[in-house]
Amino acid sequence: MDSGAPQLALNRVLQSQPRDVAAPDWAEWETLRLKLLLRTGRHEEALQRAAALPAGMPAALLRESLNLAGRAAVAAGRGELARQYAARVLWQLRPPAGEERDVRLRVIESLAADKKGDDAFRSMLRFQQDYRPIDRNTAAFFVETLLDLGMVTEAVNWLGSLDETSAAKQLLRLKTGLLSADAVIAQARTRLVKRKTRGHWRVIEQAALQKQDLELQIEALENLLHLGDAANPQQLAVQSRALWQAYLDVAHEAGNRNHLLAGDDVGWTDFASRRLGGNAPSARTFFAYLAHQGQTREARHNAQLQLVFSLEAHGLELAALRLFQYAHPAPEAIDGQTRYFLGVIAESHDLPAIALHFWQDLSAPPNVEINEWRLRLAAVTLRAGITDRNAAVLKDLISVVKTLPASLLKRCVALAQDVLDAGRPDLARELFEALLPVVDVTLGRTVFFGLGHVHESSGQPHTAADYYLRAALPAGRRAPDALTLRARLFAALNLARAGYRDDARAQFEWLIKNSRDAAQIELARQELKKL
Repeated sequence: MDSGAPQLALNRVLQSQPRDVAAPDWAEWETLRLKLLLRTGRHEEALQRAAALPAGMPAALLRESLNLAGRAAVAAGRGELARQYAARVLWQLRPPAGEERDVRLRVIESLAADKKGDDAFRSMLRFQQDYRPIDRNTAAFFVETLLDLGMVTEAVNWLGSLDETSAAKQLLRLKTGLLSADAVIAQARTRLVKRKTRGHWRVIEQAALQKQDLELQIEALENLLHLGDAANPQQLAVQSRALWQAYLDVAHEAGNRNHLLAGDDVGWTDFASRRLGGNAPSARTFFAYLAHQGQTREARHNAQLQLVFSLEAHGLELAALRLFQYAHPAPEAIDGQTRYFLGVIAESHDLPAIALHFWQDLSAPPNVEINEWRLRLAAVTLRAGITDRNAAVLKDLISVVKTLPASLLKRCVALAQDVLDAGRPDLARELFEALLPVVDVTLGRTVFFGLGHVHESSGQPHTAADYYLRAALPAGRRAPDALTLRARLFAALNLARAGYRDDARAQFEWLIKNSRDAAQIELARQELKKL
């Protein structure tokens, strides 16, 4: 999870967590599962899991799990449920002081999400009384929450507690008239030079609304969508729809001003193209209009591609991805080139499920060799989680393994091992067996080892030992290498399980004599005592 691949980590949890709730480490796995479900934006699934949490979980893990459930409920817009979880933590599980503080803040957040402004404000005042003086981040949270609820007068209570350079203070000064929209925009842009934050773009968006500057509002909305919270898909969907609507509003107004006729795809395309170099945001509004309302398929597809290219070229590639992910028709309605490019963006940001969403059933792009494409699809499928539907991608790769060039075979062997690690020994076995006749001796040893693992996981120790021993052959080397030592050890363990005690003993004794790994030697000695 810490490596930035939460979906892959979640796949591993799904395979490794004990099925029995009474298992000693089930609670740790469940807490990790809930954490990963939140990281991947699967809030409803997290709430379903939380509803079935056993009361007998260790107190610390139960508190953490319920707190995660509370966060999921807030993100899903279910404030009442979030408060129920908070009450259970506060009144039944007696959290430490720091944790109690966080739970109370989440209660305020849930009240705001339910538009219960007066209740949220009273809770803020009680919080301030209990935790005086409140820190600047909490003050900013209070102010931003109240401004979202339209409670400007109440937000002023924390004006003096805000950091002078914070987005919250700029926004409050804008709402109270202490600063003009132009002054606030200038300040926000200065802050954005140092660090791009959602808060300062939100200030610009609100100032643009006050000025009725639609083009500036679009610039802000594009950046807000690009910087949006990946773990909050509901919010991203709202932001995507808002940006599409802003694009269309500006395009209609500019089209009328420049005497562009509805249905004149050529005229709109030419008008947009001439603005790409000097005013890209303006050009994107016209491409967005054509992407949605172009009269011909060719015009729509060209506009989709130009819109994505322009956003990516200006460092807003996630805005492009989210525009088409959350607020556009199904992938089939999107041009193939655009789908490929969107998948590349998702792939580069380690979003395999989204990449697969756009790439599913897509033919190889013109600039990508067909077998390279099959391998990339299979790798994305694996990282996204192999389901019955997308397992066909791996089946397609398996069917052509014998035709793959040597440059791809090593990657295929590694992929087969990853498929096995992901808990699909059936597919791993098919891929290993297809690879065996076409790989060289060195890769063949790795394939033999993989097949040993497949048969071991399937409860076939005799066959597993046979494959492990084939993997142990060092291909002409005199000194045993690391793979030889590992393969001998696994072979010995499986021979013992199969009841071949003398053969197992010979392997363990060989390891004791030839290995320099203290852990391997100790394990071999312990296993010998059992024979």
